Amino acid sequence: MGATVYGASRYGLVDDSLATGLLLGTFSSNSSVEEAFAKNHIGCDVSMALYNDGAEVECGGVVAVKATGLALNLASVLTLLNVSADSLNTNSANLFTTPVANAALVVRTVGLERTNTGFEEGSIGSIYKPLIATNSPTALT
Repeated sequence: MGATVYGASRYGLVDDSLATGLLLGTFSSNSSVEEAFAKNHIGCDVSMALYNDGAEVECGGVVAVKATGLALNLASVLTLLNVSADSLNTNSANLFTTPVANAALVVRTVGLERTNTGFEEGSIGSIYKPLIATNSPTALT
């Protein structure tokens, strides 16, 4: 059964079980930049550069189908519906760099947890760098 929501606030998560293999319970997006400082002759910061902006997206939940499991590979490209829910691109919403074509989330971490009294749970950590096109990677062996 769906929820009845009164008001304009976002409620709940979008189903991303096809992309992740998880019934999502959590989704988070955190944007950040790197910093560099120039110091004067007495060591005080007099200039600063903010560069290399990007986002880290993490999600987790219950494994949707035990026979399928959490089948994501590290370094694979991930397309989440929660990233673009309500026409808001959470990958690039708070960044100052305009993304190149084919910039996307890349899987960095995958976790799996089993307990003796609960459902199998998984977690995914991914990174988004707006200047990196992810459509044609090279695999070195």
